[in-house]
Amino acid sequence: MKGANVKTVKLSILAGLVASFFAGTALAQDKTLNMIVIEGGDTTAMQAVVDAYKASHPGIAINLQSYPFAQFFQVAELRLRSADAGIDLVYVDAPLMASYASRGFLSPIDPGIDTSSLVPSALDAGKYDGKQYALPINNSAQVMFYNKTLFEKAGITPPTGLTAGQTSTQGDVDKLASTERWTWEQVADAAQKLTVKDGGRTTTYGFSVEQFAELYQLQPFGESLGTDVIGPDGYTAKGYLDSEAWTKAATYWSELYSSGVSPKGLGYGEGAQLFGNGQLAMFAGGTWNLPILAATGVDFGVAPYPYFAGGKVLTPTGSWYVGVNVASANQTEAMDFASYLTTNAEGTKVWFDALQQLPTYKPLLDTISTSADFDVFPKNVFRLGVYDSLNTAKARPVTAAYGQLQDAFRTAFTDISNGVAVSEALKSAVQKFETAANRVAK
Repeated sequence: MKGANVKTVKLSILAGLVASFFAGTALAQDKTLNMIVIEGGDTTAMQAVVDAYKASHPGIAINLQSYPFAQFFQVAELRLRSADAGIDLVYVDAPLMASYASRGFLSPIDPGIDTSSLVPSALDAGKYDGKQYALPINNSAQVMFYNKTLFEKAGITPPTGLTAGQTSTQGDVDKLASTERWTWEQVADAAQKLTVKDGGRTTTYGFSVEQFAELYQLQPFGESLGTDVIGPDGYTAKGYLDSEAWTKAATYWSELYSSGVSPKGLGYGEGAQLFGNGQLAMFAGGTWNLPILAATGVDFGVAPYPYFAGGKVLTPTGSWYVGVNVASANQTEAMDFASYLTTNAEGTKVWFDALQQLPTYKPLLDTISTSADFDVFPKNVFRLGVYDSLNTAKARPVTAAYGQLQDAFRTAFTDISNGVAVSEALKSAVQKFETAANRVAK
């Protein structure tokens, strides 16, 4: 009897150890990852991907920490620079990737992740010094939205574009983009006629850009005229940003505001809001505005992004990437989610369906080009994005000093819109950038 008791006790202890082992294993699998993102539609779309991921990965929770666009870059910089282990995954704006990677903020992407399904140019933009540090979540495409009713009211023929009730194959869209694209000169001329004032107050503006004074939005202005915004070394602006080409582009920008056809200082999203309210006749913005504008009831069309007469057709490109914080204790899990978000058929489709931004996942791009679902408006607008991404897209410069360039550029073009002389503003921007870039280079 005594021996039986001892045996029973031993079995109980063994059972307890086994139970503890499996309990510990279960607990070890239950992890929470933190990811910083931009609030608004991006957070909503990312949450949809997180929910889909969690369905097949029940042991992983992903907490999204969202920040306003105006604050996001400062927050990301501060938290990465301080090696904050409280974030595992980070939204990375394409041109800032080199700055982050050069300072050791991001882990190299796991070489076991198969990236062959991604657009090569987008994948390359996530590399620094020959290593992959971030994976592209999506690309971006800029188009020109125009209010058909306002054009008709003003007696002006609108640009040729894609509109409701119309179907277009990829070939139709390619022809539109290659032969019927408006020039910036045509935009300015139409904007003058579309601008309406009442008692000294502007009730309808002719034209605006979505991202006021931002390099992403305006880089094609000067580069369409033949000169890059900075030199190939990534640190020189003299002879580039203050060149004849950029002086002409900045003068055009200045006249949009001095003539009153463009509203000053619009915040992000305000251009789409004015357009949706019928107070803006045209604006250059991203395809992500399509579901927003479709819900307004405005009768609108979508034309290709303009260029300067005699210049080269160039369009904005590049978008958000996902990187893994080098200080994260959850490297394996973070890499797995990054792969699901960018290289997985389910993850990429959930993201695209939620946010409507141009994919970098090649099978999804093929679907956009060939599926009859994308023949109809407004889905056929994404075919403009496919054309431009393959033919006209120009990436922002790769430089560890991109943040400094963006700040100098934004200040200059904001000042120009407020009446500061073009030559003075560009000269100041060159000095500001090169002084800051010199510190980064050292």
